[in-house]
Amino acid sequence: MQIMGINLDATSITVIIVILIILLSQFRQRKFKLWRTVITMIFMLFVTILFVNIELPATANYALLIIGGIIGLLIGLAIGHHIKIKIADDGSLLTRGSVLSVGILIFIILAKFYGQNTFNQWGWNPNFLLSMFLILSVTTMISRNIYVYIRYQNLKVDVSQYPYSNRKTE
Repeated sequence: MQIMGINLDATSITVIIVILIILLSQFRQRKFKLWRTVITMIFMLFVTILFVNIELPATANYALLIIGGIIGLLIGLAIGHHIKIKIADDGSLLTRGSVLSVGILIFIILAKFYGQNTFNQWGWNPNFLLSMFLILSVTTMISRNIYVYIRYQNLKVDVSQYPYSNRKTE
């Protein structure tokens, strides 16, 4: 099947459905667990660095990978800025994705599918494209989580300074 110039097989359609379910779950309010987040970020960073070092030849254009990482950092800050945060009664952080934050994630996924077909037509190494999107995804995840946690710390300080204010959300 071909949609908007993108070739999709049964596996790709299944992956898209699973990704959409995961993205729609971003609208539900959930606790932000720092240790789980840190372990996930370290694991994903380790896998990405390992893949990039093993799969790419020494002649790969690492400047494009660095640019992908910088773009990922900026996208992560944008997503983190639009995530709704709230302090629960027990002091824990509750997060909920906004329409804009989920829309940015959907755009990244669509860009990956479109870019994969475009780079394949140009004859580029598919491992390079995968490496670039792995780096973009990991840097997005890291910068988003760090930014959300910094917002939480700032909000927690504001609430502790003004305990009778209604400012428990941002």
